[in-house]
Amino acid sequence: MRFKIILLAVFTSTLYLAACGGGYTNPYDGTWTAVYPVNVSSSITATQTIQCGTIPGTLTIKDGAGTTTQYTTCTTTILATSGVPATTFPPQTDAYIIGVSIEGTNVNSGKDVLNAIVNGATFTGQCISTISCSAVSGSNSLSLTR
Repeated sequence: MRFKIILLAVFTSTLYLAACGGGYTNPYDGTWTAVYPVNVSSSITATQTIQCGTIPGTLTIKDGAGTTTQYTTCTTTILATSGVPATTFPPQTDAYIIGVSIEGTNVNSGKDVLNAIVNGATFTGQCISTISCSAVSGSNSLSLTR
C-alpha cells in the first residue's frame, strides 16, 4: 500500500510541475542574429570616401533574454587634391551592446513583445513569429532573425 501511495504522489507531483511550467522551454530560446543598422553608411564625396561594414551580433537567448555586441568598422580616406596625396586613416570600430527581452502576451493572436536596449537607447517592438522580431526607437531599428 505504501508503494502505491508513493507512486501516486510522484505521478501527481510530476503532473503538477508540468502544468506549472516544469520542463518548459521558451519558444524564443536559441541562437539569433541581431542587426542594428548603423546610420553611418558608406559614402563618396568630392573630398573623401567613407567605407563601413557591419558584423551582425550572434545573440543567444535563454529564458527569453540575452545580450550581444555588434561591431561596425569604418575607414575614411581623404582624396588627393592639387598635389596632396590621398590619406587613409586607420579603421575606426564602434561597438553596439544589444540586450533583449521577449515576453509572451496573454492575448489570443497577440504578438509577443520585444524590449531591447542598444547602448542605452530603449527599443520596443514585437515578434511576428519565433524566427523574426523587430523593434524601433525613434528612427532607429533593431531586427532579430534565426
